[in-house]
Amino acid sequence: MKVLEALGILLGVVGVVVVLLGPLAWLIGGDTVRSLPGKERADAINAVRQSVLLACGGVVTAIGVAFAARTFALTRRGQVTDRFGKAVTQLASDTVQERLGGVYALEHVMAESPRDHATVLEVLCAFICEQAPAPGNVDPTDYFAPPWKRTGQPDLPEPGTRPARDVQAAMTVLARRPVRPEPHRPMLIRASLAGLGAREFEFEHAPRLTWMFLTAADMRRADLSGADLTGTILNHADLRGAVLSRACLNSSRLRHADLRHAVLVGADLTGTHLNGTNLTETGGLTAEQLSVALIDEDTILPEPLRDDPWVLARIAACAAWSRSKVRTSQCPPGTPRPD
Repeated sequence: MKVLEALGILLGVVGVVVVLLGPLAWLIGGDTVRSLPGKERADAINAVRQSVLLACGGVVTAIGVAFAARTFALTRRGQVTDRFGKAVTQLASDTVQERLGGVYALEHVMAESPRDHATVLEVLCAFICEQAPAPGNVDPTDYFAPPWKRTGQPDLPEPGTRPARDVQAAMTVLARRPVRPEPHRPMLIRASLAGLGAREFEFEHAPRLTWMFLTAADMRRADLSGADLTGTILNHADLRGAVLSRACLNSSRLRHADLRHAVLVGADLTGTHLNGTNLTETGGLTAEQLSVALIDEDTILPEPLRDDPWVLARIAACAAWSRSKVRTSQCPPGTPRPD
């Protein structure tokens, strides 16, 4: 049977060559070649045949390259899928070492495979929420009240408190993820991240915690010095004692968040929503920073800023903007310093 198949293939190849060098070559040569005298006609048809063979060889080579590229892509895709599956299995391990390995294996998958970027983010966020869930003794509906009004709000943790090693590692991976379009916000609602460390000097670039859902998250004593939190939603989050020095909070949402005793030295609050936010005893907060943020009469300000003319002017400007029916931005333009 194999001999017959090989013979059939050989006959097919011979047939194709005969057609290429015979009728097809004469068809391509056309009347111009056929009208030539004997030797010239033979030379011309041989030249046509060589061109036909070269063209066919190029087509065959191109097809071979295409098949090789497809085979390579399928093989590589299979390897990525296999690594992804093994990494997810490691995340379910009982040992922290294997879970750490799974976290960093997923980081490699995300770096090498843009098409798996969103999937890896979703898995890592689910892992963090599973490993660091909100306390079970708190009524879930209570999380969407201002933190300082919640029943049994915990005290500030001791200095040096940190999340579990695997949770910290997963957050670190999120903070240094590649810059790519993300159709959905990373979801970390109500995650317990007290003492989280994401400081700029520990990263090649500013830690990127942008466009995340951290609603009602516990981030007491988190050190986010120099972190980029652009567009991140932190409404109702507990950020007491957090270090946000030089952090970028541009267009982020911190409505009814608890920032008591937080450090905001040099933080960029351009377009930051601070409606009803508790800023009591925050360190380094200035009227200039608040002049570009969205604040209202419910924003609880530090004592020195409550009667500051610049801050009062900003509150009035934000109130007028809120009442306006025509808005071209998510926050009113900055309020200049009163004369």
